[in-house]
Amino acid sequence: MSVSRDQVLSFMKKNPDRPLKIRELSRTLNVGDHEYNSFRRLIRQMARDGVIIKLRNNRYGVSGAQNLITGRLSVHSGGYGLLAREDGNPDLFIGTSRLGTALHGDKVIVRVTKNAQGSNRSEGELVRILQRAEQTVVGTFFNDGRHAHVTSDDPRTPLEVHIPQDLTKGAQNGQKVVAKIQDWEHINTPPPGHVTDILGDPDTPGIETLILIKKRGLSLEFPDHVEEAAQAISNTIPPEEIARRRDIRDTVCVTIDPYDARDHDDAVSLDVQPDGTYDLGIHIADVSHFVTEGSPLDHEALARGTSVYLPDRVIPMLPEHLSAGVCSLRPEEDRLALSVFVHIQPNGDIIDTQIAETIIRSHARLAYENVQRVLDNHPDAPQTNAYPFADMLHKMEKLRQNLTTKKQERGAIDFDLPEPHIVLNDKGHPIDIRPTPRLNSHRLIEEFMLLANEVVAQYMSDRGIPILYRVHESPDLEKLAAFSMLAAAFGHRLPKPELMGPLDIQRILESLQGERIGRVLNSRLLRSMKKATYTPKNIGHFGLACDTYTHFTSPIRRYPDLITHRIIRATLNQSDTPESLARRNKRLPDIGDLSTEREIVAQRADWDATKLFQVLYLEDKLGDHFEATIIDVRPMGFFIELESILIEGLVHVKTLANDYYVYHEAQGALTGERTGETYQLGDAVDVQLARVDRQRLLIDFELVSHASLRKSKSRRPQKNDKKR
Repeated sequence: MSVSRDQVLSFMKKNPDRPLKIRELSRTLNVGDHEYNSFRRLIRQMARDGVIIKLRNNRYGVSGAQNLITGRLSVHSGGYGLLAREDGNPDLFIGTSRLGTALHGDKVIVRVTKNAQGSNRSEGELVRILQRAEQTVVGTFFNDGRHAHVTSDDPRTPLEVHIPQDLTKGAQNGQKVVAKIQDWEHINTPPPGHVTDILGDPDTPGIETLILIKKRGLSLEFPDHVEEAAQAISNTIPPEEIARRRDIRDTVCVTIDPYDARDHDDAVSLDVQPDGTYDLGIHIADVSHFVTEGSPLDHEALARGTSVYLPDRVIPMLPEHLSAGVCSLRPEEDRLALSVFVHIQPNGDIIDTQIAETIIRSHARLAYENVQRVLDNHPDAPQTNAYPFADMLHKMEKLRQNLTTKKQERGAIDFDLPEPHIVLNDKGHPIDIRPTPRLNSHRLIEEFMLLANEVVAQYMSDRGIPILYRVHESPDLEKLAAFSMLAAAFGHRLPKPELMGPLDIQRILESLQGERIGRVLNSRLLRSMKKATYTPKNIGHFGLACDTYTHFTSPIRRYPDLITHRIIRATLNQSDTPESLARRNKRLPDIGDLSTEREIVAQRADWDATKLFQVLYLEDKLGDHFEATIIDVRPMGFFIELESILIEGLVHVKTLANDYYVYHEAQGALTGERTGETYQLGDAVDVQLARVDRQRLLIDFELVSHASLRKSKSRRPQKNDKKR
């Protein structure tokens, strides 16, 4: 067809106040009669996609015409909605009564109606739902014999889904179920639906995590045809495949992972030459040999995007027969790999690199803790299975230190913030929470994997071969400016945001070490960073201070790594045709976007699950006292972190009953108008656990006592201060 989407959009943007019917549009854009049907389909599809909007009287225009805008809806537990506008303008507030039948996550069209009274923020009302984000509801099933319904457990979607008696799937009263919503048109009638999954009784062990998994739309089981495809893959390597690969089965290599890991993506080897140079080998499971493009396994892996790691379970990207079996680099078993060989100067400078298809044989499966015992020359080290490799491990640690120094010299950023480790009993209930130790054995593997990713990215870039890069944009200047102002309140003078590079940020982090406020500011600085994404357009990686970077080292659990493997093998074997190359390059942007999206879903599921287990851990501790640090200050109160167990919660300003408090955003503080009492970032507080909420994943505390980092005098409220 002669008229493209871009041409339609360009015309409408130039004429925003001139919405037209399809026939009028076709005449204006000189669409021939023989092309009219195709043109009509194009316009309707653009409207379904939300690119343009269908207005009254069957006229079409762009977002912004007649005060109509499109965006993604976020419904909050209070019942109101915020629209993340596609035009990049500030979020639009939508009151509960104006949401219609829209649900959390829906893509919608909204009409801007007015500004909220006393506020600069606009309000809006729902016009049309373009795309449903959530067709399912996780909740509690009720049935009185005549009427059945599912009450949503999610406060953001407080629905009762009507279930016909023949569509209950045998669910019993009080059970937790998943219901699929059918067409819901009218706000005054409950949405119809049917039960798709019965999760179990409320007291079933692990039910809370299962509910969370279903809320996030994650799949535990693989479809039958995918499992069958996995089971059909043999564990035996054909002789002809061995013959065409570099055979390094005699090379001493080991895997180093958590003690309970089942999938082993990577193995490492090291030789030191007489001249002191290092020959480092990073050997990655060759998943692409087994998961071929377009296969059922490939489609499922793309849809999942990544393995999801939760406190009580792993949701793998690939079926277990592959992830923990055929592909996993298990000890004393022949395995196919893609190997990166790096020849390195004693000071960490790279001399030469090679990439090859290999067959390897891991000599041992080592745990981080045992490797650390060897590195520390711990008395128990000789009793570990890591001890026979002590000489190689010590040399690896020396190389790791040199590589780390090189990375720091160029400005790579390491926030090194502790993460909570949740200890479960045999029933899956949390019995302890403690900071996850970060050992030099962890850093050793991290450093080698970073190096392999850089080598592969540079190899492909040098040859002009498109791949999915792992990119990280420079921080937002406004966020950096806000952080600089906050840091200045604690005596840290920083460069101007527009002059701040990764090396400057690394020096800031170094200057914060040892200060009580250091970890808090460290965390705030991390929030100023943008999220890393996947794209075929290389813009570098700000956080690593690296011009070229990709993900290559985890193909068992990350789809972008699997794609990188495919492209490398096609390059090494010169097996690409112009057609296959063009087809893959066309798909790369969409694969990158989907992989980024699935990574975000996995991260949110991990956050939800961690918060859930923290809530479960605290449920029998109501009224207990804890030592904590103020980590964030908002107008409605301040957030604290329990120092020993890294649990965060809110002290609401309404519980500070002795004064009226003014919020000072630049200083990260709340100050009492009458007393001058100030609650500021980094302050030590004693708190009492007041409330936990499983459904909303909320933890609330009340203040017991307070030790300010520095006592603040009462001051006159400023123009931008907010009273609470």
